[in-house]
Amino acid sequence: MLRDQNAPGHGRGDRGRRAPERVHFLDRLPFDWTLAASQELKELLSSVYFREEQVIALAQQVGISPASIRWGQPMTAVWHDLITAARNQNRLRELLAAVAAGPDAAVGLRIGELLREHPVVEAPEPAGDPDTWRGFHDPSAAERQIYRQPTFLDVAFLKRGVELATAVTRLLATFADGRQYYGTAFRIGEDLLLTNHHVLFDATAPREPAASVEAWFGYERDLHGRELAHRSVACLPGSITGDRLRDWAVVRLAAPVPDGTAVVELPETVEVAPDDRVYIIQHPHGGVKKIAAHHNVVRHVDEDVVQYWTDTEAGSSGSPVFDERWRLVALHHSWVRIGALADERPEYRNEGIRIDRVVADLKAAGLV
Repeated sequence: MLRDQNAPGHGRGDRGRRAPERVHFLDRLPFDWTLAASQELKELLSSVYFREEQVIALAQQVGISPASIRWGQPMTAVWHDLITAARNQNRLRELLAAVAAGPDAAVGLRIGELLREHPVVEAPEPAGDPDTWRGFHDPSAAERQIYRQPTFLDVAFLKRGVELATAVTRLLATFADGRQYYGTAFRIGEDLLLTNHHVLFDATAPREPAASVEAWFGYERDLHGRELAHRSVACLPGSITGDRLRDWAVVRLAAPVPDGTAVVELPETVEVAPDDRVYIIQHPHGGVKKIAAHHNVVRHVDEDVVQYWTDTEAGSSGSPVFDERWRLVALHHSWVRIGALADERPEYRNEGIRIDRVVADLKAAGLV
């Protein structure tokens, strides 16, 4: 799921709105928390530095008094206060430099992208009502049934998942005005990548594709947390085509992919139903490749979409959604929410476009 750094909110339809001035979001005073880049910064930092002693050490390192921060809150709230305090004291960039100098190279890379004149952020989702909820019913009973279902899988599941993961790549799309979005894509042909329309097309001018696109193959970590060397492969921006309504887009590669990179098979029909489980290989927050495999229950299926509880984050748009036999069932693109009573939590689902609908479009366009 992707957004423009000048748009407020997460996953909202007004993401294409531009800020009124060219001041970098890190230098605005007061710090502007309505910007998507501001929220991404907070989410990134709170996901990496989630222990208070670590954050206190960082604050002291750059001269921010810990007494000025309200400790004992959730770490997202702590980072909200610390970022605000750092900006008020003109020490925000110094704080981020200290974070970037830490041992996690992937975090340093994301900080560097946010420091650019045009911060690299999640590409904005297409305009629409984010509260659409399909086939809603009280999920509590179904949730209890989930735990009675067996969760055993043949060990071959792991081998096939590793093979298909090589097809998934991080995208970096650059537009004519310098703005950059990140997202996820996967290889569906010798030189063809599939992702979302809102990753490769400008949200403010939906018919304008990216001016350049890079695909990062093998951007991941090993079991010891060490970042592996990845290969950046240029794409051909003139080949970008897609459909805004079904939110798919393809781009062709300009150079060969690394040896051993898989091609994901495109099915003409999809067999998926509520209570099935689906797995998503993705680049959440534009970071290293991950797989979401917990509480991954399908909640609704209709002629157009599949909705599920499998986790995604900013940057996951364009990811492949697989079933338990690693058959492609959907192209992830968004999340949906239903409101709740004042004393209840809202309900959320993630959503993908049924891949058979996308395949029909690709064939009609002569792309596969």
